[in-house]
Amino acid sequence: MEIRINGRDAVLKSGTSFEYVAENRMFSGSDGYTLSITFPLKDCPENIAVFGNINRADVVARKVIFECEIRHGKFFKFGSITVNEINASEVKCQFLEGRSERNFSQTFDDIFINELDLGQWPSGKLDPAEAWRPGYSARPEAVALPWVNDYSGNIQNLAEYTVDDASQNRGHYSWHPDTWGLSWQPYLITIVARICEAVGYAADLSAWERSEEHRWLLVCNCLPAAWYTPQYARALPHWTVAEFFEKLELFLNAEFEINHRAKTVGFAFTHDLVNASGSVELRDVLDEHSTEVSVEDARCEYAEAKNLVYKECDHAVWKYYSCDWFIKAWKDRAVVYESMRELLAANKGWRTWDGQHHRNSQIDRLLYAKDADAYFVIRAVSRTAYFDRFRLRFTYKCVLQPVNLFGGRIVDDAEDADHIEIEFVPARIDYTEEKYGKVLFLSFSGYDEDNGTGEDESDYPFMQTHTIQSLEAGEKKKKAEYYDRIYIGFWDGAQNTRGKLPYPQVEDIEIADDWSNFSYLHFNMRLNNRQLQSRRIIHRIDPMKKTTFKFLADNIPDVRAVFHIHGKKYVCEKITATFTEQGMSQLLKGVFYPIAE
Repeated sequence: MEIRINGRDAVLKSGTSFEYVAENRMFSGSDGYTLSITFPLKDCPENIAVFGNINRADVVARKVIFECEIRHGKFFKFGSITVNEINASEVKCQFLEGRSERNFSQTFDDIFINELDLGQWPSGKLDPAEAWRPGYSARPEAVALPWVNDYSGNIQNLAEYTVDDASQNRGHYSWHPDTWGLSWQPYLITIVARICEAVGYAADLSAWERSEEHRWLLVCNCLPAAWYTPQYARALPHWTVAEFFEKLELFLNAEFEINHRAKTVGFAFTHDLVNASGSVELRDVLDEHSTEVSVEDARCEYAEAKNLVYKECDHAVWKYYSCDWFIKAWKDRAVVYESMRELLAANKGWRTWDGQHHRNSQIDRLLYAKDADAYFVIRAVSRTAYFDRFRLRFTYKCVLQPVNLFGGRIVDDAEDADHIEIEFVPARIDYTEEKYGKVLFLSFSGYDEDNGTGEDESDYPFMQTHTIQSLEAGEKKKKAEYYDRIYIGFWDGAQNTRGKLPYPQVEDIEIADDWSNFSYLHFNMRLNNRQLQSRRIIHRIDPMKKTTFKFLADNIPDVRAVFHIHGKKYVCEKITATFTEQGMSQLLKGVFYPIAE
């Protein structure tokens, strides 16, 4: 066996052994690592040459890390080795590889994304058609879509539609006189690329750029043009770079390969990586194995065995976006239709409503379309007053409101089941004036909750430079962000606005205003859509049956593969190999969970 540290050969302590553990990051978020490796120092010039003059104080005061590679036969791993303990006679270390090495690093733990230079809004005031066109490059930058400041009710980036030729259904947009400046929403892929650039890392996002859905993800966070805060970073949460990538992986169901030594960032979707791992048939399995049934305090950590939910928001339509409790209570009484077309045809008479509740009518029912796997309620969004012979009455305009479209991916219904929260959340798209239709709504706070920031900008708040804001906010005693999460929508510029205002799309079903038709969008943020490949559970396991097998092999198989053992399929949590001076033992031990058929 060969161990090279910083390019020099290292010698193991005679008679010792160590264990190498290959973990499936779907369980632990780690890759490979060893338990303690002991290297002799006394009378060992090879190791003295490797470790030099390190002493105990160095190890206590800071991390001591070297490049390291371990080779034996078909086994080869390259990573880092860290010094845990040292004395005059020996040094004890731990080897880390891949995601384990990244987790150990603190490189990105004190760099905040809203304090980086990520560029700023385009200068000038483009025509609406240009400001709303994303540019069909692999990495679009930003657009200036209209949005409502939820604090003031004012529409930012407001534009008016003028009909040029009614017979040809042609017209154009021009900015409203109150829109003297624009605020812009950047694309998520652009923000990621600029974060990598700002910290000095080269990024390969080609797999993301090839996605016809994900490349159009838009970061809706922005601030009023009147504030003149054009830096994209200023509207991002106060997350470290490490937190940002961790949260983004969860949202995209993807993985960033961050190599701190090479200063590179790679990207791939998790389902592509898992599918590429293929399958492994273990033939030389020893008869000895054990299966233990998990108890409540020993939950399986497999990511796909946990409930996945969006972080709760306090805006007005979140009660429609995510309401698993409501569906659970009402679904047995839902009116079920085979298709969306059937649902629309049966209910289009409710486009207008007299405000009266009629017995057994659909106006008060939960509606479900099987082909769309979606629930709806009929929601009144505006009303028109009129007088009959006796009193004032109202006619209500209604829409089909999807409900629980962004409910959780529920694997375990138990109240104390593990939940993972996604902090990239669907943006609020809601109805404003009839003239303008649906618009993006945003709510934000300020660095100092008491300075009026975030109130109606027409009151002309007293603005300050960014340095003064940071000083007045104090040392992390007040808010350090305008937004505490990232609001997401899709925008590819292909929306038919029909004379209304454009808006980022978050729902995957678009229903015509007159309920006459609908279309499926190729964008999708649903967690509970069983047909969506990017969210579909790849391997559904039995998390209560943890099984240990011992087997013979001359190399460690890919722990992310599907394992065929005694005619059954398993997902692997980890495989442990023992190393001595002679190399890797062929007797390996693996922990597995059966795949539910």
